[in-house]
Amino acid sequence: MTFADKNRIFLAKLQNLPENWKKIILWTVVVVLGLAMGVFWVRGTMNSLSKIDINKEMQNVEIPQIDMPDIPAQSLQNTGVQNNQSSIKNTTTPSN
Repeated sequence: MTFADKNRIFLAKLQNLPENWKKIILWTVVVVLGLAMGVFWVRGTMNSLSKIDINKEMQNVEIPQIDMPDIPAQSLQNTGVQNNQSSIKNTTTPSN
């Protein structure tokens, strides 16, 4: 009996199973393959991240400087911006 004949017999047995068993077999295969792919993905990610030298990479990071104008505190008090208050008031109307 050749390999092809064994496969044909196996597939014929699968085709003769009830629908519930077919679904159980299908989802079991999907879960096992998903877990295997997840393991390879995690290992690959860990390998890639372990190659990164954080100290070297942090030396290359340049944070841009933002030029902020000096605003007198009194002008901030007049606008209601001080203490994280918004100068925009709630203008929504209640819906009846």
